[in-house]
Amino acid sequence: MQKEEVLFKTHYNGLCHFAWKIVGDLAVAEDLVQDSFVAYFKNTEQVSDNEIAVKNYLYSSVRFACYNHIRHEKVQQRYWNVVGFTEEDNIALELNMIHSEAIQEIYRIIEQMPTSCQQVFRLGYLDGLSNLEITRELKISINTVKTQKQRGMKMLLKRLNPEFLPLIIFLLKNI
Repeated sequence: MQKEEVLFKTHYNGLCHFAWKIVGDLAVAEDLVQDSFVAYFKNTEQVSDNEIAVKNYLYSSVRFACYNHIRHEKVQQRYWNVVGFTEEDNIALELNMIHSEAIQEIYRIIEQMPTSCQQVFRLGYLDGLSNLEITRELKISINTVKTQKQRGMKMLLKRLNPEFLPLIIFLLKNI
């Protein structure tokens, strides 16, 4: 067996336990210990061949690697606390994407409506104006407003992708 292999087998388990006691995660502890061995093997000429010096170097290296890991974890945690991103945010993000796709689909269908129908539909459903406000703004009869809104809604429901229908019904109820 080579000198490095003997050194690794002699100290690996003890160093892993030492690191695990500090970081509390065995997989992380093993990674940190392996990194410390790699650092030692790269810098063997800077450390005495004395076994006690090597052991002290490895334990110090592992200890500082653990502290750096913990410090890094705390920085990440502070970042996520400031940013405030959680799994719920991820769900909200997905819902926003679906909502945006549905709105895009609605606008695409509205663009295909005849101009007068499009105008009344936008004012009534997108801008939230009442039928009376639309009649005043466009100077058309209330029956025309009602007819154009009905015609526009029929076109929308006919051309709308069926997977968006429940979302559209929900949105229209909450306008």
